[in-house]
Amino acid sequence: MHTSILFVEDNEDLRDNAALVLGLEGYAVQVARDGREALDLLNTGYVPNLIVSDIMMPRMDGYKFFEAVREKKHLEGVPFIFLTARGSRRDQTDGRRAGVDDYLVKPFEPEEFLIAVQSNLRRAERMQTQAAESLNDARRLLVQVLSHELRTPLTYVTGGFALLAEELEDQGAAENDDIHISLELIQSGTQRLNRLAEQMVLYSEIISGFVEQQVRNTGEALELSGLVIDAQSLLHNFIQERRVTFEHVMPEGNTVSVFGIRDLLMTAIGEVIRNAIQYSPEGAQIRLVIGADGGVGTLTVIDPGQGIAPEHHQAIWDVLIQSGRENNEQQGIGMGLPIAKGITEAHRGKIKLLHSVPGEGTAMQLCFPLAADAPA
Repeated sequence: MHTSILFVEDNEDLRDNAALVLGLEGYAVQVARDGREALDLLNTGYVPNLIVSDIMMPRMDGYKFFEAVREKKHLEGVPFIFLTARGSRRDQTDGRRAGVDDYLVKPFEPEEFLIAVQSNLRRAERMQTQAAESLNDARRLLVQVLSHELRTPLTYVTGGFALLAEELEDQGAAENDDIHISLELIQSGTQRLNRLAEQMVLYSEIISGFVEQQVRNTGEALELSGLVIDAQSLLHNFIQERRVTFEHVMPEGNTVSVFGIRDLLMTAIGEVIRNAIQYSPEGAQIRLVIGADGGVGTLTVIDPGQGIAPEHHQAIWDVLIQSGRENNEQQGIGMGLPIAKGITEAHRGKIKLLHSVPGEGTAMQLCFPLAADAPA
């Protein structure tokens, strides 16, 4: 994807020349004649990587345009350069006091202009990277703390519930409709919390490197089709609930043997299949395509579900992120795909989002090293 720059200038010659210079450097350029036209463009949903704006313009000057941009939360991190013929120290101080990132005085050389553009883009990229790393560190810490704090009390809750249910059944009280419904609700909630605790413990083991060490020490040759069938069996109740069916596509003549740990690979495969079921309509058919290519065994899971918006394609691999959560209440907190990714990479494999179109469906592929090509 090209880096996009919004250039706002009322002088047509300068506007065209700047667009030409930036275009020759490989930037995607949008131009506007004044602040009002630029703001209308931003209101369509366009988000540039950098904004360069003149100050003295008709209808809406650069200062008012800058204020309007900074009022938009999703544009707060976009670097902003003022471009003006007003080159006094006070003018520059006023611009920087307003919060602008840089200030270029006309006339200027193309090299000077490009240096300012590139330096501001690099600075913004570094800040975004640091912010993303800090957020990921916070998420990992949260997962580790919760995995420790949830597991022990849930053991007590699960054991206590089993004893209570057994006692009520012996007394015949479980036949009471209200008590029966209450017990089912408690059981459902406990199962959901147990799954959450198990996911958090597993994710903690993944990020600590423990899972990768397990694979190196105890990995073995496993038939991929058998792993898929076993993963589906673990999802039996969910499959029945959603009434989904599966189409299995197998390679002709040969079995596909991959290297790894059975339970971990079943978990990774199961999380991807679960995700396909969860976001598909009831009664949907999901395709499971097994193959081998270039030293890896592949499983492609194709669903006819709601799909993932392009802006969320990368975020689905981040822990505690769930695509479309604000519009679709789904169980879970967005750990399934990060766990599948972590397990797959611990096996020296890859997981890919092949394509996903909102309203049409998603195709996701797991790639595992073939047993014959596995490293010693």
